[in-house]
Amino acid sequence: MRTGILKGGLGSAVIELINNSDIKDVKVKTFGYNDCFIKHGSVEEIESLIGLNAERIFEKLTY
Repeated sequence: MRTGILKGGLGSAVIELINNSDIKDVKVKTFGYNDCFIKHGSVEEIESLIGLNAERIFEKLTY
């Protein structure tokens, strides 16, 4: 996993590549920071707040 912003990030580039290559039956889920002000805190606190901790990512991938 690579952390970064959602818009214009690695996930966007992967989705664009898949679309331009006419690849079918591929699901892509992007995770990252929204382009907005984020409160100060430790990386663990911030990622937990916005759902980028292991538990929340696991939930999003399995449901």
